[in-house]
Amino acid sequence: MDEQWRIAKYDSDWKYLFEELGMKLRESLQDTAIRIDHIGSTSVVGLEAKPIIDIQISVIDFDDLSQYQSKIERLGFVYRSENIDKTKGYFREIPGTRRTHIHVRQVGSLGEQISLLFRDYLRTHPEDCERYIVEKHRLMNFFRHDRVKYVDGKDPIIWDILKKATKWSQIKGWKPEKTDM
Repeated sequence: MDEQWRIAKYDSDWKYLFEELGMKLRESLQDTAIRIDHIGSTSVVGLEAKPIIDIQISVIDFDDLSQYQSKIERLGFVYRSENIDKTKGYFREIPGTRRTHIHVRQVGSLGEQISLLFRDYLRTHPEDCERYIVEKHRLMNFFRHDRVKYVDGKDPIIWDILKKATKWSQIKGWKPEKTDM
């Protein structure tokens, strides 16, 4: 397993790693990217995480790969056409470089909104961050050598947190904040 397949203490550098790449993506994609957001566990201050930066790019026409694929690939990423989630375009770093996941989604889509809601909820609910950290450690210890089982194992807690986040969003009148980039 590579050195990024572990749960690490929160690192304030994760924000700067996102910002550095986010600026390059914004420059390359310009108006094609309606939003460029830091998502996933590394986007939540204090949350322990696999040290992998997740970036979500929201576009007007998700189905038109010609609008964004080559622009992202020129920055050193590879489009993963074998991705089973057909609601997003998925890019990964070239081998030998820092692990980064880029998720391209249709602006306003359910997937885009869920990623932002999950992030925003965890940013304001430390008790659920703690529950999530405990479960991630438990799963990593149990499935250290099986990434699929580790990822699938997180589903119950993620859905439980999203259920709470949905109620919170209705009470708060939540909508995504201004894009990160």
